[in-house]
Amino acid sequence: MTVQELKEWFEGREIPSGPIWIHKSMKVEDPKQFLQLHFNSIEADPNDRANEPLILRLTLMKEWMEANGRA
Repeated sequence: MTVQELKEWFEGREIPSGPIWIHKSMKVEDPKQFLQLHFNSIEADPNDRANEPLILRLTLMKEWMEANGRA
């Protein structure tokens, strides 16, 4: 997915308020802030290679939401 597609996917969805584990080694304490910071960072520097980890984490969050009935 592109960054724009991810952004559109998250828009209008109910984002969890508490901590969630989006991966067995990755806990997100504040999912709303997590999304805001990741998208802001990508927009500030649209370098695809530098943003790969951010996009991966956004994708993991999307997959977690889908798997947990938040899609």
